[in-house]
Amino acid sequence: MEKGMLRKKLSLLSQGILADSSFGLRVRMMKVWYLHHYAAPPDCGAPMRAHYLAKSLAPFGHDVTVVAASCHHLRKESAPEKDHLTLRSFDEVQYFQLPTRSYVGNAWTRLSNMFDYNRQVKLLPQVIAAGRLAKPDVLIASSPHLFAFPAVNKIAEQLSAKVVFEVRDLWPLSLVELLGVPAWHPLVVWMGMIEKQGYKKADAVVSLLENAYQYMGKRGLDRDKFHYISNGADLDESVDGVELPHDCQSLFERLKKREKLIVVYAGAHGPPNALDQVLDLKKLVGSKEAPYHFVFIGDGSSKQQLEDRVRNEKISFISFFPRMSKKQVSIAVKKSDVCFIGWNNKNIYSYGTSPNKIGDYFVASKPVINAIGHENDIVNKICAGIVVPPYNPDRLDAALRKMYALTDEERKTIGRRGRVYVEKSLRWEILGEKYSKLLTELNA
Repeated sequence: MEKGMLRKKLSLLSQGILADSSFGLRVRMMKVWYLHHYAAPPDCGAPMRAHYLAKSLAPFGHDVTVVAASCHHLRKESAPEKDHLTLRSFDEVQYFQLPTRSYVGNAWTRLSNMFDYNRQVKLLPQVIAAGRLAKPDVLIASSPHLFAFPAVNKIAEQLSAKVVFEVRDLWPLSLVELLGVPAWHPLVVWMGMIEKQGYKKADAVVSLLENAYQYMGKRGLDRDKFHYISNGADLDESVDGVELPHDCQSLFERLKKREKLIVVYAGAHGPPNALDQVLDLKKLVGSKEAPYHFVFIGDGSSKQQLEDRVRNEKISFISFFPRMSKKQVSIAVKKSDVCFIGWNNKNIYSYGTSPNKIGDYFVASKPVINAIGHENDIVNKICAGIVVPPYNPDRLDAALRKMYALTDEERKTIGRRGRVYVEKSLRWEILGEKYSKLLTELNA
């Protein structure tokens, strides 16, 4: 680099401005708060979108702080008290963890935990005044739930900062369609009011669902505010020195010897995950031995019920394991022949899906069997597996037997399509670049 160019770049850096040739923009280096209730440092739970986006925005000069709860169900353990309301660095990402109470399951204590987080968010201007956090230029309110958005928006107004409303799931529509909560329920009405406020007040709305504007537009969102930035996948994760639990490793070895088609599902075991449809295969298999075997990894509110059914109905083609670290899950996925993901037969999925597990399956170059009720699906688009209707045991069984009949090389060919798609579209570096462009446009 010529000395003159070097001096120019150093000058831009000293002013907090970076030239970004990718977009033809001058990228101002900004302080960003990414507020996500259920985020967690890598050692405390599986790294999620918040962590990877924070890392991917750093090369563009943005200083990102993840604002998370000290205690929630996705953490392996609560943050120690010494880490509460204190800026801590984990794997090159800054975390500021807000104290929240513990809870188990989906009882009222979980709702109380949400309100704890919301209450702590409201106090963040005092944290700035005390010198514990720097004033942000942009606040990203990510929505595993909606309750924190009003507080985030108020802080943005007080600090003359921009606010991005990041919609991960469509609330309260998910309550109505997936959990059967009536539309007139006060919680649904209240969340609907917050949802509309988010669409109206936010400077930008980012959705992980490709077709979400079809829904959001009817709820008052201006088209120009809408941005689609999907979930991503990590191509560079190392699993050196990581081993599966002994019982899980032993199962894989036994299944390989028996030449079974090993099907892995790794994720939550709750009503939205629709895993009970796999158990319905028993009606077709009967007392015969199935050529396939499912390995379910994870926890959730439906897991006990699923395990009870497997035991009571003497289902021999499913094994359960508790939640594992992300690296252990990566090993399990690599040992599989096929991966599975299931959904309920609901219209809400016509707006798109963006589960983390799809990216993990694609990274491992594994073909995917996706039980979903519409054809507007990435597995179908890139021919990276087989799409079947949900809760259709005949079609699911046929898809499994079709995968079983393929050679290892034929399955690898299908799986590689997912890997190529990740490399071209889902790398966190690509998504970070998209987010950086958005932040730059907001502060132009």
